[in-house]
Amino acid sequence: RVNLSFLRYVLEFQGFASVINGAAQPQITRQPLLTYTIPLPPLEEQRRIAGILDQADALRRLRTRALDKLNTLGQAIFHEMFGDFLNSKLMTPLAKLTTKIGSGATPRGGDAAYKDAGVPLIRSMNVRDGSFDRKGLAFLDDDQADGLKNVIVRGKDVLLNITGASVARVALAPVELSGARVNQHVAIIRPAPEMLPEFLEAFLLLPSVKRNLLGIAEAGATRQAITKAQIEEFKVPLIPLKDQANFVARRNEAAHIAVLCGQQQQQQVALFASLQHRAFRGEL
Repeated sequence: RVNLSFLRYVLEFQGFASVINGAAQPQITRQPLLTYTIPLPPLEEQRRIAGILDQADALRRLRTRALDKLNTLGQAIFHEMFGDFLNSKLMTPLAKLTTKIGSGATPRGGDAAYKDAGVPLIRSMNVRDGSFDRKGLAFLDDDQADGLKNVIVRGKDVLLNITGASVARVALAPVELSGARVNQHVAIIRPAPEMLPEFLEAFLLLPSVKRNLLGIAEAGATRQAITKAQIEEFKVPLIPLKDQANFVARRNEAAHIAVLCGQQQQQQVALFASLQHRAFRGEL
């Protein structure tokens, strides 16, 4: 006899790698499955172990739900502070609140023209929603970079993907990448002093704003794309600078708490795995 909750935890812990065969099309056939073994203590012990793991799993799930809520807290703060602006006519074209909007190009020769080191070239793969990913960062020599001197990145420029499957993704340029260039798939949006980069990034990350940007991109004649003119015409809320700064401070505090919560969640995952290991070795 077997307790179903205990069986679920055992199967999750052990997995089925030992009975999977077939390189081209992995599958589990009847014969290997008949040889699959699991630890099977007395039924009462199974119930005891399952009860302990149920409690630990419930705590783990609570932590995950709390982290999910924290990750959307920035958006909630934005709507709490500025929701009335979003539903009013107090919006202005980005062109009036920026000092630069522009995208670059890919050097002749494509990927083969990139160097092992040099001036960084930011591509769409580097721009994640709300974060910058250095993986896949390309590099140019001085001559190639000179050909893109009209799109020199400054730290905290707002980067917006303007073509392809990742269109409308947005992130801030890291300060340490000042002097980098962007290719034709990424636009630099440099806010004027009246708008904080972090505020603009948060606005462009709002789900409703993201939908608007995607709608603009999908209206392209031949491909998903957002043009410079469309970025310039895109309307953003005109918010007093001190209120923007207050929002950024609150959002940063929420993000810090989310990081701590994420670290605790990782610790809980590791502890749960350790608990399973001990349970199925008879050490619990």
